[in-house]
Amino acid sequence: MLEYFLTDSSVLVNAIAVDSTLLAQQSLNALFWASLKSFQKKLRSADPNEFSILGQVLYLFLIDPVKDFLNGKRRLIIIPGSKLAGLPFEAFVLNDQSSPPYNICDIHYLIRDYEIVYHCSSVCWADITPGHQDEHTADPGDSRYAFLGFSPGFSNYRGVSALPGSQVEVAAIGSLFKQKGLACRTVSGQNSEKGYFKSMACRGKIVHLATHFLHDKENPGEKGFLFWGYDLPGRKDKADNGFLSAEEIPALHLEADLVVLNACSSGTGLLKPDDPESSLPCVFFTAGARNILSTLWSVNDDLTGKFMISFYRRWLSGKTYSEALREVKLYMISRPETALPTIWAPYVLTGH
Repeated sequence: MLEYFLTDSSVLVNAIAVDSTLLAQQSLNALFWASLKSFQKKLRSADPNEFSILGQVLYLFLIDPVKDFLNGKRRLIIIPGSKLAGLPFEAFVLNDQSSPPYNICDIHYLIRDYEIVYHCSSVCWADITPGHQDEHTADPGDSRYAFLGFSPGFSNYRGVSALPGSQVEVAAIGSLFKQKGLACRTVSGQNSEKGYFKSMACRGKIVHLATHFLHDKENPGEKGFLFWGYDLPGRKDKADNGFLSAEEIPALHLEADLVVLNACSSGTGLLKPDDPESSLPCVFFTAGARNILSTLWSVNDDLTGKFMISFYRRWLSGKTYSEALREVKLYMISRPETALPTIWAPYVLTGH
């Protein structure tokens, strides 16, 4: 576990392993803060030289101070704190003494060396860790669906962009679970109303939501997911108004081992300034979820469906969530058409 504490002039890294601990401090300068500000923007650039150089700078400040401690480790649990929240550590770049121009498929990202999982605080992480069972362990008396997927799709829906790929995605994932003999339920189109989701969410071991996420930067409290019925005439003031706000999520009473929030920027921002535990993934922890897979920026409807199908196929083969996520990212990095971090880096796992 790597827990970060930042001030304007230094970063303190508390590194914790099963049998040892390390406290490392690194001074920060203007180069760090400029690189941090530019990194996510440049990640989406088509020029790998720009984000690769910034990724190397962030690696030197945030990972290099504890790199010897990480020898022999395969998995990192990163607690970034509020100032580093939303930063995809897996896209940090190790300096392999190579120089531009880089081969986009050969860049040595941190994800090549580790599975990477995030959490909002060490206290919250400790609260969900005791009693953890293997992700693939089935309780004979469990009446939950192994997979519960919702995809409103919004086809022929005025005022909301259609997401046809999301319906294909959820149907394909449901088929994978059925092939394994696992109980699943997929809900799409007009059946994907908020009220129905709220009544069903507690019955999924894996709850998968493929929809739009409303993110109002001017009003942090206005965050939520869109369902069928959103903004239709006469629906706004009713209980099932098609908008599941962040404030409603804690009352879902989830028993999910994994919640997938496959929507644009579903893992970004804090509901309360400087409070990491007010992030949307942490709100889902409050609701009872153990792991949350979310996104850090906008994702393409078609590509994100392919990403998710590949993730579930690997998980159903026996991989853990973090193993499956890493394998999909490494596969995408190996192919020139999907190697840019803008395609694979926004997907992050928050959990145990």
